[in-house]
Amino acid sequence: MKIVLPNSWNGVTIDQFPLIYDILKDKDIQSIDKEIRIISILSNVPVSELERLQIDSLKELINSVNFVFKMDFPKAVEKFTHEGYEWFVNYDITKLSAGDFISISKLATDEDSVMSNLAEITAVFVKPYKRKWFKYEEVRIDYHERMQLIKTLPIGVIYPVALFFCKVMEALHPVIQDYLENELIKANKMANKLIKQSKINI
Repeated sequence: MKIVLPNSWNGVTIDQFPLIYDILKDKDIQSIDKEIRIISILSNVPVSELERLQIDSLKELINSVNFVFKMDFPKAVEKFTHEGYEWFVNYDITKLSAGDFISISKLATDEDSVMSNLAEITAVFVKPYKRKWFKYEEVRIDYHERMQLIKTLPIGVIYPVALFFCKVMEALHPVIQDYLENELIKANKMANKLIKQSKINI
């Protein structure tokens, strides 16, 4: 049985990363079990089959995934190529729409939520483009299709980006809370106004 494994974070997808992350932080799982489970995630080979391998073969596979335990990621990039698109990263938080701003504040409340919502968070900051004549133009893709593409993005590219924005959002959390509270006050005022108007019209 030939088992193919990535040799860096660039071979690990956004979809695979939360599963790996949960295993790495679980203190109740022994080292050898962690290694086998991670190999299983990256190779799509069931744990039961991996456990039947000769010890020398298993050691070779474990050496191949040593990069996972180092958590050493490349530097953040401004753009990258994936599935025929140029993906641009928007690092300017001021260019987020109010809707995206609120979405991020809900998706990135803590470390666990960031891991479970990594694809959705990425979708806010990373957009697909294609070159048209002498410039790049954003490609409007159906949301479901875009999410499927994002889930296959290499975590080696995305994790530094997500880490950057999570730190930014953490620093902005008090601002977000003030913003949401102000929006709630506006909504209550509008609701009260509509109630008064409805009473007048009755």
